[in-house]
Amino acid sequence: MKHFLKYVIEILLLLILILTIAPGCGKDDKKTTEKHSGEEKEIPDKKELSSAGVKEHGVEFSIEYELPRKFYKIEKVDLNSDGKNEIIVFSTLKDSVEKFVSFYNFDMIEIFVLDSALSKYKKVLSDTVDYSENYYFEDLAKNGIKQILIQTNSGGNDAVASRGMFIYEMDRDAVRLVKYFDTGDPVLKDLKNDGRKEILVTDVFWGIMPHVNVIYYTAGIYKYENGDLKLVNPEFGEYYEGRLKELKEKYYGIKKKVEMGMQPVDLSYPLYREAAEVFVNYIAKGDLAGLKKFWDEEKNSLKDNLPEDEFKDLENYIGKSLPSEQNV
Repeated sequence: MKHFLKYVIEILLLLILILTIAPGCGKDDKKTTEKHSGEEKEIPDKKELSSAGVKEHGVEFSIEYELPRKFYKIEKVDLNSDGKNEIIVFSTLKDSVEKFVSFYNFDMIEIFVLDSALSKYKKVLSDTVDYSENYYFEDLAKNGIKQILIQTNSGGNDAVASRGMFIYEMDRDAVRLVKYFDTGDPVLKDLKNDGRKEILVTDVFWGIMPHVNVIYYTAGIYKYENGDLKLVNPEFGEYYEGRLKELKEKYYGIKKKVEMGMQPVDLSYPLYREAAEVFVNYIAKGDLAGLKKFWDEEKNSLKDNLPEDEFKDLENYIGKSLPSEQNV
């Protein structure tokens, strides 16, 4: 009997020993533990990394991100014309849901400059640039200083509603955000052919029309001066005059057909749409006197030939656009 009890006790002790050791056997052998203040903490698995590096001015530069943030592109550009290239890094963070999204490429910008000892690069900017699609380096003022222009795309079928732009500039070792357009589909154009590019921003006139018939027009022309973007529409009167000449010729052609009882080729809000397009371009030009003159000349014809709701909409728009003493 004593031998039997001894045997049972030995079996129980063996089972206890096995149960004590077993929980550690099933763990991933990549994980380890360490003790802090008597408490045991688990060290997580080694993270997967996305990295990039370049060599500039004899200095090695490298950057690493823990996934899911990923390196996108790295550029070496002398932004402030001091003879030393800055390093600009673009990266993106796309989780399991966003990894199939293709309408943007990166969402963060970081800029590094060489320190005064020329021994290492230091970070001077880290900024979120959500839904960024592309980037450019442009000397908009033609003074040797390059701006960083980042085009954004939040997705959708309407470029004006979904496309915007970040604009950064470097001054000495500091980088600042000069301007952000969240919409407007900004584009670069050299309107005067003088080697300086302007930024053109588009807006939409809806009126009472459905989306397929809305009017797109250049609402803002921006020029870079003294470290800032300035709205300079009045300086580009020739640009708007060219547009207005075309639009008024189209308007008068439609008006003639309507007054003669002929059916316009385009049945989408004839005359209403053409008149509204003239209005918005006069306003964008900053020529309220020209707008008033056109309205005074055409309001009676518009009243006679447009449905009441369309005429009232144009009349209200003019009333809001002209100073009260000019309203009719």
